[in-house]
Amino acid sequence: MTTEATQHAREDFAEQGRTVMKFRAAGVRIVTGTDTGQTRFWIGYFNHLDLESFVALGMTPAQAIVAATRDAAGIAQVNSGMVAAGKNADFIVLDANPLENISNTRRIYKVYLRGQEVDRGALKTKWQAAANRAAK
Repeated sequence: MTTEATQHAREDFAEQGRTVMKFRAAGVRIVTGTDTGQTRFWIGYFNHLDLESFVALGMTPAQAIVAATRDAAGIAQVNSGMVAAGKNADFIVLDANPLENISNTRRIYKVYLRGQEVDRGALKTKWQAAANRAAK
């Protein structure tokens, strides 16, 4: 990018931040979604970038996490309630606190779907083997 283009991008981002914070002050819920249209990256990659952008725009890490989880699920009407005895959940366990640094959402230790731990190592091996076969 040229210096001029970089400066223009910074100004656009700053304006976007001011607009987002005005919306939030007016009570508008800002949420994330998987609407990037990108196909070059793993699903979920841009969700991390969205969280980081929300914080850069002026939200606290806690506000960004609420926007990406509770508020987004509420708008999509996929949130069936709180975790309780006899229920199961999809969730991740992180290696570091995202409230200290929002990019810590990338430091995933374990993943659980419907209450069962996902064997990420086995999935990685399976996907790499498939990619290797496709490359031949």
